[in-house]
Amino acid sequence: MRVGIQTWGSEGDTRPFVALGHALAARGHDVELLYTEVGDRNYDAVAQSLGFRARAVASPIISDDELQQIGLRIIETSDPLRQGLLIAKHMFEPVEQPMFDAALDLCKRVDVLIHHFMVHPARAAADLTGTPAITVALAHMLIPSREIHPQGLPRLGTLGNAIGWKLARIALNLTLGRGVNSFRKKVGLPRIGDLMDDAWASKRLHLIGSSPALLERPADWPPHYHLCGFLALPPHEHEPVSPEVEAFLAQGRAPVFMGFGSLMPMGGSQYLDEAIAVFADAARVSGQRAIIQADVDRTPTANLIFVKRTPHAHVFPRCAAVVHHAGAGTTHTTLRAGVPSIPVPHVSDQFMWSEELERLGVAPRALRRNKWSAQALADRITQTAGHPRMKAAAMSIQQRMAGDDGPARAAELIEGSMR
Repeated sequence: MRVGIQTWGSEGDTRPFVALGHALAARGHDVELLYTEVGDRNYDAVAQSLGFRARAVASPIISDDELQQIGLRIIETSDPLRQGLLIAKHMFEPVEQPMFDAALDLCKRVDVLIHHFMVHPARAAADLTGTPAITVALAHMLIPSREIHPQGLPRLGTLGNAIGWKLARIALNLTLGRGVNSFRKKVGLPRIGDLMDDAWASKRLHLIGSSPALLERPADWPPHYHLCGFLALPPHEHEPVSPEVEAFLAQGRAPVFMGFGSLMPMGGSQYLDEAIAVFADAARVSGQRAIIQADVDRTPTANLIFVKRTPHAHVFPRCAAVVHHAGAGTTHTTLRAGVPSIPVPHVSDQFMWSEELERLGVAPRALRRNKWSAQALADRITQTAGHPRMKAAAMSIQQRMAGDDGPARAAELIEGSMR
């Protein structure tokens, strides 16, 4: 089968699709991935080493200076919907046309197009060419259900959730939905009625990249919605654990890992310096050894080491806790490692993942990025690192996730939907 895949966003929106491409290629399919990156990361060589082709489209979306300015505005905005509108305006709308053009070209030579649920230009290209389309979402909390409460609203039971999702649909259709319909009209397609059901979720197969260990499948999801498990990128030659990190891990008690992934540079050097200072001070105040992930050159000490990159799947299991931004990928990696989390959400679904971690008993209440301090972070580290109940809960989830193979399960479901 000839498979086209298209995604857009940050590293957390690209790596799962690289993992999916690898799983499909390993099953003998001819796979081509198109990715549009906010930053300047390149996945072509990684994809090649994993048996398929990848190509960047309109990447990076914005310059480093623009990313810093817009990123700071997003971080300082407390309303998730306003954050989403800022992201759409500055990081999605400018690349709609090149993503559509690339998708249209891709559709002409594939049997199926699999795309990030938000990449509506890919859906438009599939609709125009009659190409079967499959969508992928990376968080179950974004999928409407009477059993899942919408972001930003209190937990009010099944009736309250149903009302909340109706309100959320109205808000999304009046904001992001208008942009989707405007684009569809421009390319000669009919308008969609509901953003979530008609643009963001395929009627053929809608994959949700969350582990089944985290929740029972909601009874009111349509039958073509499937929890496939997290789409984790397998360990590969491009990401070894450095000798310096190995030595640090071996020379003392388990450290706390601290890092915000691709969000660390957002806001510019002042933001980066502040984040590093808060991390270092929080480690000192809490009396913990720490690994800080940041793109800086700093001299290590007996209790502190800085890394630009390191494979989380190998390092997290050897840590006492992980301070992170609560993205889908990092969250699943901490859970699979059996370690507690200290979530510091910045944007969008990170607030929902933070709530999930607290609900699962593996994290304290989230510390919002725009309200944090070294003392507040140190207090949460003290609450979390070595906490027996949180560690036990994390280990229990790790055991439930032991059989997870999200990419393989997703590949099976994709093949089944095409028979």
